[in-house]
Amino acid sequence: MSSANNTTPLHDRDAEVWTIGSILLKPSILDDLAWLSRDDFFHDDLRQLYGAAVDMHHRREPIDAAVLGKQFAGDDWAARIAEIAMAVPVAAHAHRYAEIVADLGKRRRLREILLTGGDAVEQRDDAVDDVLERVESELAGVRTAGERGEPMPLSNAAIDAMARIDEIERRGTAWGLATGLLEYDEKIGGLFPGELTILAARPGVGKTSLALQIADHNAARGRLVYFASLEMSAVELSTRLACGKSGVSNHLLRSGRLNSMGRASLAKAFQEQSTAAIEIHDRAALTAAGIRREIRKRKKRGLVLAVVDYLQLVTPEDRKVVREQQVSRIVRVLKETALEYDVPILCPCQLNRQADSDDTPQLGHLRESGAIEQDADVVLFLSRHQPTKSEPYNTRLSIAKNRNGEMGEVGLYWETSSTRFSCLAQPEFADFP
Repeated sequence: MSSANNTTPLHDRDAEVWTIGSILLKPSILDDLAWLSRDDFFHDDLRQLYGAAVDMHHRREPIDAAVLGKQFAGDDWAARIAEIAMAVPVAAHAHRYAEIVADLGKRRRLREILLTGGDAVEQRDDAVDDVLERVESELAGVRTAGERGEPMPLSNAAIDAMARIDEIERRGTAWGLATGLLEYDEKIGGLFPGELTILAARPGVGKTSLALQIADHNAARGRLVYFASLEMSAVELSTRLACGKSGVSNHLLRSGRLNSMGRASLAKAFQEQSTAAIEIHDRAALTAAGIRREIRKRKKRGLVLAVVDYLQLVTPEDRKVVREQQVSRIVRVLKETALEYDVPILCPCQLNRQADSDDTPQLGHLRESGAIEQDADVVLFLSRHQPTKSEPYNTRLSIAKNRNGEMGEVGLYWETSSTRFSCLAQPEFADFP
């Protein structure tokens, strides 16, 4: 353990005492101190007193020195609480005292994270990247702890809503980010900032191909896209994308049977990729915290879309908890990241084997966690290709959940050789960007 750990932790007992004293003078102050955590208090006796006061307040019990003293056994507690009650003449500066306590609590946690991270680096038991991601995840928790977001008056929300509607009318299109599937964009409006969209299917149905196609649609128009690929390499995705856009069969390419025309078409498709604003992160062991970090870095450069392919391959932060909790935490972090950085996140996801027995997948087929259905804003199901004589490669994109819009179904045409999807129906707004 580093010798720096032996330094006296940052604290201010006076500020902690004055905070408790102010609460005893005016218990209603607790309504405005919801951002203050018990762990912000360094001294154990004051931490216990604050926690007891908060619990009593939640139970709508009266709070004063005598009543609070009854929460603890021993005459010494009664004496201490009486002393604290007399330490502050008025409660007018309670917020300032609490801010000092919260600031020092955050500084202690920050220092502990940095010291622990430094010790982990020196001991060399974990990979540096693992230590980095763990530290960044903990730092993100410190950053958001105690945030004091104020409620927004409905009148202000109405102004922002009207501004958004005016922008939609000015653009002449929906507010969301286009997918390139014209019927879907017309019916649903695209992918929306701050929303987590789950694209679920059984293996081999084409969820990666569709996610890549949506990413490319935007990247080809100069919009920055981050693509976290936990299964396929960047080279494999580039090849798949080039085959899709050129119409060249991936089978012919892999078997070395390309003719000169196919080679030329493929070269043109690869050339187009040189100007596409898509960044592929093909690391196999990405955590949700690591993905959050990459999104944060790119948001400063104008990121419009993040794709995480796919959910069940995201490395859990804690491998000791049960799998359902692991997936639940990953989904929650992805949803929080979409909200925090105001970008749509598209996340392909595996369905369980029960989906094989139904023509149309159901929400209950989402693999490993009910939290996927709970936290996702939109859940899309890509059905297996069911060829008919009139439509030899048809499939369906079902909108099974849409928190802010309608549900339904979009017919798609699956081109097997080029692994691309297109809409069966032609929408009215063919110029959706």
